[in-house]
Amino acid sequence: IEGCSRTATTSAASPGHLDIVKWLGNCMHISEYEDDNSQAMTEATRNGHLDIVKWLHENTSEGSTYAMDEAAENNHLDIVKWLHHNRSEGCSTFAIDTAAENGYLDIVKWLSINRNEGCTARAMDMAASGGRLEIVKWLHFNWNEGCTTDAMDFAARNGKLEVVKWLSANRSEGCTVAAMDGAAEYGQLDVVKWFHTNRSEGCTVTAMNDAA
Repeated sequence: IEGCSRTATTSAASPGHLDIVKWLGNCMHISEYEDDNSQAMTEATRNGHLDIVKWLHENTSEGSTYAMDEAAENNHLDIVKWLHHNRSEGCSTFAIDTAAENGYLDIVKWLSINRNEGCTARAMDMAASGGRLEIVKWLHFNWNEGCTTDAMDFAARNGKLEVVKWLSANRSEGCTVAAMDGAAEYGQLDVVKWFHTNRSEGCTVTAMNDAA
């Protein structure tokens, strides 16, 4: 269409304008716009527009793992399930990693049971960072990827003391001086005190400088 860019379908799909997506599809020979069709599907899944996802599925062939990844990251379990049953692209480890980071335990569980892409240590690291203790525990008992020192470091910086305590008692990765340094920088006095009493990593002069 004259005056219409190749990204028009994506622009309409993102906010959920199905009528415009359909109209563009009828007028633009939508099959010629493969990159935009794939991006439109991703935007529709990111924003929870299952009706648009279904229309694009029926009228185009393009897709990618980004679709299910974005649906998982943004807590659209209905779309995750629909993509699983109707599309072949699947997802990547990004799906569980970001669902864990954002606190969506139901999606973490569903993907773990129904998909085989798995997750990475980032899942527990970022769940810990956000204080998602139930997700940290679930990953600990159901996946072998574990975490890195980032888990305790980030949890300390963000004042998630219960997560810090649980990681210290149940995981072996430990932390670095960044844990106490970060807690000091962000004013987490109770966390600083706990580390001083219960851990041996200590801190650097940065802790005092940042606290001051």
